[in-house]
Amino acid sequence: MSAQRHPAEHTATIVERLAILLEGGTTPASAWRHLAQLADDDGPDATFWQRLRGRVPVREATEHTVARGLARGVPLPDLLKEHPEPAWRILACAWSLAERTGSPLARCLGDLAESFRDVGLAEREVSIALAGPQMTARLVSALPLAGLGLGVMLGFGSVQTLLTNPLGIACLVLGLAFLTAGHAWNRRLVATASKRPPHPGLALDLAALGMLGGGAASEVRAGVERALSRCGIESGDLGHVDTVLALSSAAGVPATVLLRSEAALARREARTAAARRAAELGVKLMLPLGACTLPAFMLLGVAPLVISVIASTVGAR
Repeated sequence: MSAQRHPAEHTATIVERLAILLEGGTTPASAWRHLAQLADDDGPDATFWQRLRGRVPVREATEHTVARGLARGVPLPDLLKEHPEPAWRILACAWSLAERTGSPLARCLGDLAESFRDVGLAEREVSIALAGPQMTARLVSALPLAGLGLGVMLGFGSVQTLLTNPLGIACLVLGLAFLTAGHAWNRRLVATASKRPPHPGLALDLAALGMLGGGAASEVRAGVERALSRCGIESGDLGHVDTVLALSSAAGVPATVLLRSEAALARREARTAAARRAAELGVKLMLPLGACTLPAFMLLGVAPLVISVIASTVGAR
């Protein structure tokens, strides 16, 4: 698995394979055994250093865990409901909902894989958009220290001035304060721009899967809420599900198509909003630059040079 690949995209690949196997008549337990074997054949995803440090991706053991659990008769939702990756817990939700509503499992998983792939693609696009502003924030934060290092290289004794001269000590304290404030401000701006829902339109997608079983809309809606709660997943789309189901009933059109369309729209809107925040981040980072980083640069990089030159001149006289 590529290092640039989002976990949802990897899960989409496994879920898609699983859907194909089930559609071909393979039992769930047998399908998961095949997936576990395929994971072994694909080879380890982690690099040597990741393995040495114990940073092996969680997904390597997931197929084996599920295959062993199903062989012991443990329901799949119980095996995945506490998985650290949201995509696997969502798979548990969809599986549980399909079993409860009688929806065709293979088709449900195929649709779920498609939504996972959309989420992974959107996450990668947003990560690429954020990469530039994040690197800018790191470089800007290093400016004061670079100025201090330049003074040392030129032989002005900037460090000694900051540690021994009363004016230098004051510059050091104020400069570190500005530097710390700017760093915290940058981190807060980046964190705010990076914040986004993990799986927009999730409740809509799950409701669309549940409606494939032909059950009543109210029962499907309740089943979606129970499945989300069971797997510890929060979704702000449940109210939207009610709206779409009411529209479907009033217009006499299939709810599944409307639900999937609204889920796709929610993902597009989330992607657009995230890309807009990433673009705005480049401008917002100018605020801590002007208010904190530049004063820190002057106090830590320029002021010691001036103080050192003045002190040496006065001493010479």
